[in-house]
Amino acid sequence: MRAMRIALCCLMLGAAPTAWAGKLAADYDGDGKISREEFRNQAARAAFDADKNHNGVIDDDEYPLTDAQRHALDKNGDGSVTVEEFEEGQLAGFDALDRNGDGFLDASEMKAKR
Repeated sequence: MRAMRIALCCLMLGAAPTAWAGKLAADYDGDGKISREEFRNQAARAAFDADKNHNGVIDDDEYPLTDAQRHALDKNGDGSVTVEEFEEGQLAGFDALDRNGDGFLDASEMKAKR
């Protein structure tokens, strides 16, 4: 489950789970770190962008999720992933990556082995 959260949040950030991709889209202030607030903003943007038909659900044809990812994100078990569930799943990934608990993701946390 932890690896799944990390993989999902790295997809959202636009980086491979084991590599730091330089300046990431979520680093709005360009300080080389991603704050929880920056991450939350990017998670919301990614969730709403994924819902292409704006029906509140991330459909199979809108965003490529494996069965395992879909199951991990579907918190209420109804078989679908809502925009809110998608966003919450991304935020859980932040906590999994923020190893030192300082509220920021930096290059060392993004490069660390999972």
